[in-house]
Amino acid sequence: PREAFAHFPMPRATDLFGPTFRGEGTIRIDDVKLDPRYGKNSPYYGMPEGHLPVTSYLAVPVVSRSGLVIGGLFFGHEKAGVFNERSARIVEGLAAQAAVAMDNARLFDTAKTERAKAEASERYYRFLAETIPQIVWTAQPDGSVDYYNERWYEYTGLTLDQTQGWGWDAVLHPNDVQPCLDRWKQSVETGEIYEIEYRFRRASDGQYRWHLGRALPLRDGDGKIVKWFGTGTDIDDHKRSEEAQRFLAEASAVLVASLDYEATLAALARLIVPTLADWCTIDMITDERTIRRLAVAHQDPAKVELAWELERLYPQQMGDTEGVAKVIRTMRPELYPNVPEELLALIARDAGHLKILRELGLRSALVVPLIAHNRVLGAISLIGAESGRRFTSADLDFAEDLAHRAALAVDNARLYRDAQEVNRLKDEFLATLSHELRTPLTAVLGWTRLLGTNQLDEATSRRALETIERNAHAQVQLIDDILDVSRIIRGKLRLNVRPCELTPVIEAAVDSVRPAAEAKGIRLHVVLDPRAGPVSGDPDRLQQVVWNLLTNAVKFTPKDGRVQVLLRRVNSHLELTVSDTGQGIEEKFLPFVFDRFRQADPSTTRVHGGLGLGLAIVRHLVELHGGTVTVESRGKGEGTTFKVALPLMIMYQPESAPASADDADSTHPTAGGHLTLACPPELEGLRVLLVEDEPDARELLVAVLTQCRADVRAVSNVADALSELEAWQPEVLISDIEMPGEDGYSLIRKIRNLPPARGGKIPAAALTAYARAEDRMRALLSGFQLHVPKPVEPAELVAVVASLAGRATEKERG
Repeated sequence: PREAFAHFPMPRATDLFGPTFRGEGTIRIDDVKLDPRYGKNSPYYGMPEGHLPVTSYLAVPVVSRSGLVIGGLFFGHEKAGVFNERSARIVEGLAAQAAVAMDNARLFDTAKTERAKAEASERYYRFLAETIPQIVWTAQPDGSVDYYNERWYEYTGLTLDQTQGWGWDAVLHPNDVQPCLDRWKQSVETGEIYEIEYRFRRASDGQYRWHLGRALPLRDGDGKIVKWFGTGTDIDDHKRSEEAQRFLAEASAVLVASLDYEATLAALARLIVPTLADWCTIDMITDERTIRRLAVAHQDPAKVELAWELERLYPQQMGDTEGVAKVIRTMRPELYPNVPEELLALIARDAGHLKILRELGLRSALVVPLIAHNRVLGAISLIGAESGRRFTSADLDFAEDLAHRAALAVDNARLYRDAQEVNRLKDEFLATLSHELRTPLTAVLGWTRLLGTNQLDEATSRRALETIERNAHAQVQLIDDILDVSRIIRGKLRLNVRPCELTPVIEAAVDSVRPAAEAKGIRLHVVLDPRAGPVSGDPDRLQQVVWNLLTNAVKFTPKDGRVQVLLRRVNSHLELTVSDTGQGIEEKFLPFVFDRFRQADPSTTRVHGGLGLGLAIVRHLVELHGGTVTVESRGKGEGTTFKVALPLMIMYQPESAPASADDADSTHPTAGGHLTLACPPELEGLRVLLVEDEPDARELLVAVLTQCRADVRAVSNVADALSELEAWQPEVLISDIEMPGEDGYSLIRKIRNLPPARGGKIPAAALTAYARAEDRMRALLSGFQLHVPKPVEPAELVAVVASLAGRATEKERG
């Protein structure tokens, strides 16, 4: 309430508001009294209850485009911990929009004030106010020019040397000289304002431009002319500037007219054509990091259809080297003043694509990113075609301004839509939760009362107890899911990580769902690769993942259907596939399968129950294990396939002794100092170069070799490995095979092509997840001495390095 702030100081210098006005950015505080900035050192510390009106505090500065803090949005609440990162982001979006609105309002007020002055003054004062900032030359009372300033040389493209010795008429009016001189003579004689349009040829580019030449007489107290002030204005640039301001005003009105950002951007594209371009396209990034074309505008509807057909046949991809994809990746605009044939050939995917691009008659283009709060949302493309329009750097600046406004509008609309969606999902979840909890309770309470009457026979009593137990287990599962989601949201879900074989984990989960599958006549087909290898994980949580996927498959598969479980090793990870012949998933719902509280059918008439939490828990548990989970379905009635990929252990330590409780959360088998290695003497001081792109694996391998007193340097790519080889001259090389850019095969081939003095004969081992016989053969043929499949035991790694070091020693002796 206003009364609470009546005695509370709010000037810019106070502790509470000062940081915001000093430009310290967004400030979010859970408890003002406990924050070190506003705690015991603050004059507010120790105030009586009710004197300090807020406990939770959120302050977001309103920053103009010039970077100045022009205000702030301040929020307070009497309770602690009210504001979170999401509310801060929403307020930051509001502050950015407020800054744009305030800047526009100030510009509007300034222009309105200037117009009022102009209308209230005589033509002399109006002309003075409009043109003095543009003065480029001065003349004596008799009309002879005596001075040109720097703006004159910019305006004409002439240099000071070029103007020396020239007559006034040749410099000022190199074309149509006589009409200009006649008009100037008349102005000098009468003292009236000089004004004439003429065509001027710029010396810098040789191009003819239309200009407006003006001269204003300055008089003394007696009315005599003491000086003439002359100006020159590019008519095209002047008109373009006025049109640009009008367009920005219209565009701003369009952008704030609706919270449906897709319709808003389509309207913006139509506004851009033909004022700014012949074509306009707007592309956005989807949640899957793909490019989606949202709008196409052209004056010819047939060409719009052609553009949509072109997008359907040749959709833009994030890997494209030019155009929209490049701008989105780099977050930097691209300007193509001319679109040459070479550029079309670079963009085209095939001959048919190139033919269509040529038919569009593209002449010039610019692409600007849509960026809000340092996040790229998409891009706007402006294209010149049949009009012959050629874009310049000035057009690019204007387009960036427009894109900035559009991006803020889109981001605000998305935040609003997300907030509405969260509220809707919350309401649906609470309704579903009530239903799912009450349903088993109904059976439990009903049978309990009947059992209390002692009027049921033995068979009915047994069935009643089984029903009560089954529904109690269902409630326990619901509560466990809710608690897991709560731990996930708070970041409190922990794993008891250790080396883990997936085969027994999967078999246990299959056994638990087998009765339900047999009751529906569903065939369970299980194929497990016994050579799959271990992963680093929590067996109980991994079993929960498999159980959730299997339960889901059995639930949505009709009678006499089939559920298949497949475990296999795929290069550097294990892949678990759970597929069914059930009802499938519609394409529009696939992106939301793993979202919390989301169900394909949330209606009251749905066939299957549940809270929509199981798959969300699956995704989080898999990601905690460093893996990924994906879903595929060809549509309704076509079944569903879930794939879980988990990374193989880089190193495997046999369990010789149990680890202490302190090491339960460690993902490294060597953590806690429990790994004891027999270190050969030849490893002491041995220079080992390790090439591994995965950070955790790299750190672990370095730790093992360092424990044996080896001198280890680790890099993540081929280029750095070659650099270290040249500068450091290691004695042994251990390299991964699968790396981004260039792989281990490429590395060893380049090394073997070097002379021995530069490391061409360094002993090398391939430590890789490629474990097939043909992989081993390829590694040896490429130039490695040894091929060691992952996961490797620490002792085996030490032995491999010692073996390679021994070979190096023998070679040196030989």
